[in-house]
Amino acid sequence: MSTSLPDRKNDQKSTWNHRLFAELWLFMFIMVAYQVLWESKEEVISNLPLLTGISNFIGDILLRVTPSILNPVLHIGIVRESNSLVLPGGFLMSYWFYFSGLKQIFLVSAVFLILPGPWRVKLWYIPLNILIILALVLIRFVLLTLHCTIYPEHFHLLQDILFGPMFYLEILIMWIIWIAYAARRATLYFRLPPGVQGKVESDQGASASRNP
Repeated sequence: MSTSLPDRKNDQKSTWNHRLFAELWLFMFIMVAYQVLWESKEEVISNLPLLTGISNFIGDILLRVTPSILNPVLHIGIVRESNSLVLPGGFLMSYWFYFSGLKQIFLVSAVFLILPGPWRVKLWYIPLNILIILALVLIRFVLLTLHCTIYPEHFHLLQDILFGPMFYLEILIMWIIWIAYAARRATLYFRLPPGVQGKVESDQGASASRNP
């Protein structure tokens, strides 16, 4: 006797939920493992010549663009001094490797390289995430500089509570979009329990017999 259409939909929904649950755990594992690995090797990574060069390039852009945005708007005199911006109150808004966003760029690349999904989509989805992170890097530096012109004592509070988690929220949102778009074509599959598998196979056979 063939299985009803609602039962078939429930079986497919169960398969989908199993896969989503497994990919959620995989996503969380990658995030935690990457954070632990980065913290243990951060000093070594930040001193690699290639990454130092990329960080300096990003920093040069931030230190050039930020005054060009804020000075005309606020009519203030933010001046660049080496790797810092001298704000009107004398506060130094310094740039260092942390502000480059390279940590988040490597994280988002690792997440979507490891997660199952079509490689054709990954070829544009990973660069899209990198561009979003670079945009957030600029927004963070400009807003931090803007706020520190008035309340420089809030620097660490804003960075640790607001702007730090902002990047991980972006990665979480992009993961949700990734799952919604690509999970049904993902390469990570799970076998159904024998009873459910038998019902699905019988339904497929009945459907094929009705539609030769």
